[in-house]
Amino acid sequence: MEPYVQTETYDLENGGSLVFERDLYLVSERLERPPPKFHGVRIHNTPAGEQQWMITADLKGSSEPPISERILFSFKAYSWVDGLAHALQEGLARVCGQNIAALRGSRFAHFARHDTMGEPMALSSHPVLKIHATRQGPPVTRLQRAKNVATITRLREKIRTLEVTVRTQQDQIQEMEEDGEDIQGGDDFLSDDNDFEDDEFTDEEDYEFLEAAEDGIIPIDVDEDPEE
Repeated sequence: MEPYVQTETYDLENGGSLVFERDLYLVSERLERPPPKFHGVRIHNTPAGEQQWMITADLKGSSEPPISERILFSFKAYSWVDGLAHALQEGLARVCGQNIAALRGSRFAHFARHDTMGEPMALSSHPVLKIHATRQGPPVTRLQRAKNVATITRLREKIRTLEVTVRTQQDQIQEMEEDGEDIQGGDDFLSDDNDFEDDEFTDEEDYEFLEAAEDGIIPIDVDEDPEE
């Protein structure tokens, strides 16, 4: 039986009342983009064995002129609900940042905080939002970058460990091959010089069905056709 994998999907086309959801739906509709979709998969690969969710946001671009770029990003969260809320907020920030020119003069222009790659953009001109972004933006950005660096460092260390394991196993395989061991299981199909030496001394019982000559030697004609 395959292990159960818990997954979740949320489609803005079906409607809902989550935070940032209505704004993201309205701005997508304004820009003639398909309703965004969000996916979550529960994972168990954290160093401490904690359960997390891998959240993926898929914000497809408009296929009609003016064509817009698809926005796709993933991140980890400790629960599906928290991850979905963050994905809605980040998706809104990136969509508005990608289309800042088209949204200029509307309330959505103030949501343009990140570009399509998630990098911070210039501060909003809104008096209240500008103060909030000034206080919260830089610390959050630094924390996220530090988290990314820590993740990359951990993965690189894991890769180095796996590379050492691979090299060790390759050396072991080479030693086994040099010793003549069958590394695929058993030695049924292996032979060495001793096998050929043993074949030179055939048991007499193998030829008991043949009549011996007067001198006791059993004649064997290998060229004789048995049908003749």
